[in-house]
Amino acid sequence: MDEIIYFKIIKSLHIIFVTTWMAGLFYLPRIFVYHSKSDVNSKEYDTFLLMEKKLLRYIMNPSFLLTWFFGMLLVIHIGEMTSIWFYFKFVCVSLLSVFHMYCASIRKKFENKENIRSEHFYRLINEVPTLLFIIIVFLVVFKPMN
Repeated sequence: MDEIIYFKIIKSLHIIFVTTWMAGLFYLPRIFVYHSKSDVNSKEYDTFLLMEKKLLRYIMNPSFLLTWFFGMLLVIHIGEMTSIWFYFKFVCVSLLSVFHMYCASIRKKFENKENIRSEHFYRLINEVPTLLFIIIVFLVVFKPMN
């Protein structure tokens, strides 16, 4: 396969999976905001559980893995592993990954009816992926300290 076409396919797939992963990272904490306000024994509570479980299982987890897979292929292809901007991006994406796992643990707490956090807490953590995403986009576009 032509190297330019290979690169464009990998880059496109990376962008697609970053987009779907980020959509989930933006949406899941927002669901937690409303879930935290619902009564533990209500049908609404169970509906939120189902929404969170499906979002993680069918959208976020596959997107998370494929984002990393295609991202690493890109890095290997363009040979940017030694660039300073790449290290900063790697740290930010790693922090997003930790946030993803933290959200999965929160979902488990809701499932076990062990949530102790308030709506306000979930509104605050909802900003974490936004801030990291902004930093990552600027690092990719400007590639500072290259």
